[in-house]
Amino acid sequence: MQPFATLLLITALSIPTSALVLRDGVRIDVDGAIHVENGRATFRVGGTLYSVPAEEVDLEATRTVGAEVQPAKMPEHFRLRVSESQRDRLLRDLEQNHEGKPAPAEALRIPPGPTDVERAQTSADEWSWRRQARGYEEGIRRAQEELGLLQQRRAELKAQISGLLSLGFKPNQFSYQTTVLAYTEEQIPGAELQVQRAQRLFEQFRDDARRQGVMPGWLR
Repeated sequence: MQPFATLLLITALSIPTSALVLRDGVRIDVDGAIHVENGRATFRVGGTLYSVPAEEVDLEATRTVGAEVQPAKMPEHFRLRVSESQRDRLLRDLEQNHEGKPAPAEALRIPPGPTDVERAQTSADEWSWRRQARGYEEGIRRAQEELGLLQQRRAELKAQISGLLSLGFKPNQFSYQTTVLAYTEEQIPGAELQVQRAQRLFEQFRDDARRQGVMPGWLR
């Protein structure tokens, strides 16, 4: 046993910290501080008092956590990844552990992170959704551009006809412009409908994606 740990058997110690660090690397979020006395470290989690043998605690790492001026949020992959039932059982074991027995190893087992294959699959899925979203957005842009061209053509023809009338030309002298204008105006309602359809398809796609749990960032 280290000299410092021996001193703890006769000296009470209080360490302000936000997390208790065990010697096997597991971190447990605590309420404010841990207290070491008579060979045991006591702490609170959610207002409930627990204790573990002091020799199982990495005091230096725990002090380092407490010494951080603005402790950053613990990265997700360093957190104790257990289910709610496992967490409750672990805390009950710690609360009832008065004989210095270590907590069950299975309660502290951390599931492995995603494999390279799983990460690659996630990336492929993300880009698949992104490509589909961009395809729908491109469909909306094309429909809007086609509608804009028709509206611009209509305005130009009306301006030409108005100019010819102001110059004293007879209607039969600019029948071509009149015919093209009529044809253009007939096409505009259909183009407006295409824009509405493209927008409706995109909204349906986004709704389907949300129902499947796709992250919003994948649809941009």
